[in-house]
Amino acid sequence: MGGYILCQIKRASMPYYIENISTNIYSIEELCYYFYHNIYLLDETILNEHLCDWIRKELGLERLYRRLYKILEDEQGTSEFILAVFKEINYLSHQEFKKLNENLNLIQQQPAVLREKKKGDYLLENKMYVNALRIYDNALRKRDKEGLGEQFNGGIYHNMGCAYMYLFQFEEAAECFLKAYGLLGTRQALKHYLTACCMMDEKSFPKVCQEMKAPDNMMEEIQTSLKEAGAQAPLPSASPEELLKQFIKDYHRSTGF
Repeated sequence: MGGYILCQIKRASMPYYIENISTNIYSIEELCYYFYHNIYLLDETILNEHLCDWIRKELGLERLYRRLYKILEDEQGTSEFILAVFKEINYLSHQEFKKLNENLNLIQQQPAVLREKKKGDYLLENKMYVNALRIYDNALRKRDKEGLGEQFNGGIYHNMGCAYMYLFQFEEAAECFLKAYGLLGTRQALKHYLTACCMMDEKSFPKVCQEMKAPDNMMEEIQTSLKEAGAQAPLPSASPEELLKQFIKDYHRSTGF
């Protein structure tokens, strides 16, 4: 998929709001683009009667509306719903459509809790940190991990730690990284835990390293990395007012509030 795709159907006067990534959709082309690039986020919170009604009212696609409504009524599944939307305007090439269909089939075969984690990963990548944390917490609460084991939980805790770090909640981040290290036992998990501890309280950082029996060079490695990161941070070129507006916009986007 490359270049520009001309809109074949009128744009909506009222957008369809996708809450989990705070995005407004104005056309069926934009909807297809979102579907294609956020495949793990597609569930009943998006693929529902509200979307069907929007397609009918705002885009005037009566035939597609009836087709999608029937898919929902007959519980034909997520894949049928998504593919019906793509078919409406031939958004994908034959090869792309075939590949998408294969990916959808593979996803349906994955354990539900794994799909939940993947959803959290997508939200984390899109800087929707609070929403990602909510999804990760839901995944951890599921009793049936379908044979994925404790390392799976360790991966979730690690990613939760990353989300908390981006939100500057270092204490929560350290707690998650510590749980991840207990389950994974990896050098990376230990390093991330110690990094969060250093950012939370630099004075007690050496003592924490000693308590965790960190490798001799890890404390210096973390301190050097943080200093280099601070030195390489770009100086702001915008006015304080513009920076504040951007910070507020980024905060709302990352938290969903």
